Amino acid sequence: MKSWQVLRSKELLDRRPWLNVIEQDVQLANGHIIERYLLAQTREYSVTFALTDDGHVPLVQQYKHGPGRLCYDLPAGYLDANEEPLAAAQRELLEETGYVSDDWQHLGSVVLDTNRSDARAHIFLARGAKKVSMPQLDDTEDIVMQLLTPAQLLAMVRSGEMDSIASVTCLLLALDALNPTQPSQKGAA
Repeated sequence: MKSWQVLRSKELLDRRPWLNVIEQDVQLANGHIIERYLLAQTREYSVTFALTDDGHVPLVQQYKHGPGRLCYDLPAGYLDANEEPLAAAQRELLEETGYVSDDWQHLGSVVLDTNRSDARAHIFLARGAKKVSMPQLDDTEDIVMQLLTPAQLLAMVRSGEMDSIASVTCLLLALDALNPTQPSQKGAA
């Protein structure tokens, strides 16, 4: 398999750091040409599954204009210029929930829309999360925070109440990291 060849590229919209839209004519490896293919580069962000010592996870609810409704998410936020993903995760957890942790694990980074961008969500697990302050929201945030169990979060995913791809992926990777399944030794040679 070969990469597509870019025949023409034109920037249509530059609203960096939020959005940069590019239109391209591309030629596929089989020779087929797609005209006016759109790329939409967006900002990367970090998302955190923070587990308290008593087994609860901070969950935030806020209006999201993309879907046009209140959404449930794990604490998350955009990376500032030259900010490392872990620093953004730690900052956003404190700002949105008032919680901190000394035990962080990077669980991976996922591309949000492989057809349009290479922007990633960086996924973290924070164990032993402790409340140290009230949330420190900025002028653009109106957030309600609540504590739920991992089982309650899974039920919200199954019911469609929590449907952000990054939050769902973070939840599943965190649960896997907390409860890794051991391969069966039966039948092993």
